[in-house]
Amino acid sequence: MRSPFRFVIGALAVCALATGARSARCDDPQKPVSAAALEQIHKAVEKGLVFLREDAAKWRTEKTCSTCHHGTMTVYAFTVAKSQGYDVPADTMADMVKWTKDRLLERVDLPRDTRPGWSMVNTSAMNLSVMAQTVPGQEAVTADELKRIAAHLVRHQEADGSWAWSSAPPKNRPPPFFESDEVATLLGYISLGPHVPAKAEEKSDIRDARAKGADWLAKTAPSDSTQAIDYRLLRRVRDGESPESLKGAIDELIARQNSDGGWGQLKEAHSDAYATGQALYILNLAGMKSDRSEVQRAAAFLVSTQKEDGSWPMTPRSHAEATPAKNPVPITYFGSAWGTIGLARSFPK
Repeated sequence: MRSPFRFVIGALAVCALATGARSARCDDPQKPVSAAALEQIHKAVEKGLVFLREDAAKWRTEKTCSTCHHGTMTVYAFTVAKSQGYDVPADTMADMVKWTKDRLLERVDLPRDTRPGWSMVNTSAMNLSVMAQTVPGQEAVTADELKRIAAHLVRHQEADGSWAWSSAPPKNRPPPFFESDEVATLLGYISLGPHVPAKAEEKSDIRDARAKGADWLAKTAPSDSTQAIDYRLLRRVRDGESPESLKGAIDELIARQNSDGGWGQLKEAHSDAYATGQALYILNLAGMKSDRSEVQRAAAFLVSTQKEDGSWPMTPRSHAEATPAKNPVPITYFGSAWGTIGLARSFPK
């Protein structure tokens, strides 16, 4: 039997060819995803969770450290999936959270290391903070731990108001994860949001840090990566802007959708799970529902490109000054985590 997803992709691709548009979009009425397609999506999420769990266990045995991919992103994916009704065993979650936070929290309270390349903000801290904001009721990171992360961010802000990854050599900050100081600053700004005192007259280092970050972002030319567009949209969502005011930013992100239903990390780049899953996640947070054809096409891309072991194929890339990494494990893990996160958030079980 022909896969319902293959049919959707084919039909919409024809639409794109007919209109000459890069993004395959039709004027057909929006409609709920079919039961057969939804079953495939749920299976893809479950396979993704199995891959993340098993590959993290392998990494843990071989490398011992948790890292910003095998630790942080596993907690992120498990937390999102659990909140959407997917089965995440309590003991598995607790063990993964402890493993991840043992490394994070032993460093998050330290003074800033001033050595070049050592002064970077902690990426795990920012991602766990954003995760906590976007998953109401999550229990992976406590309120006290989030306050400690906020203090870390204040200490690690640059004098110009940014949060920087560029303090490390290009070879040590491969994109898309360590993509730009704009992305780091957006993450820092979003992370600090819940910690700003409600009373405007109350003195606050956190309010001042966010204001400096906002000023830096306003003065800095926005970059053109999909991830930067994602987080610029998420910033506005977290700042409480109305759905009407977000329409232009949502349309900007949708316009980058490729004819195969996915997103690429850069404009004109081939689609992959990292960019597609992340875009799905943030579009959902911005209010886009699963009855939208753009969401269903993205899900179709992810289901059709997932490997049998639950991972998604990814290709390492680098900044212009560096050679791409030869080890595909980190980017494969990041991509597989985002693919799982995007599907789980958009299609609850």
